[in-house]
Amino acid sequence: MKLLTKENVLKNQVDTIEQFKVLSYLKKQLSTPEFAVYLIDRFTIKVIDKNKEQGYFKYNSTTKEVDFYKKNIKNKERER
Repeated sequence: MKLLTKENVLKNQVDTIEQFKVLSYLKKQLSTPEFAVYLIDRFTIKVIDKNKEQGYFKYNSTTKEVDFYKKNIKNKERER
C-alpha cells in the first residue's frame, strides 16, 4: 500500500494505467484534497476521509468502468 501525496494526485502520478483511470474518476467525482489516497494494487485505489471512513475504487477491465466497494475486496491489502 502506498500513500499518494497531494502533489502525486495533482500530477496523476500513479503506477499503472488502471490506477490512472481510477484516479481520474475520483478527481471528477470527489474533492480529492479532502481524502487520503492509497494505491492498493494494479487496479485498486483506497480513499479515507477525515472521519476515517474508507472506500475502495477498482477499475473493472471487463466493463471499462470504476466500481466502488465499501469494504476491502481482498482479504489482505498487498504491501508495497
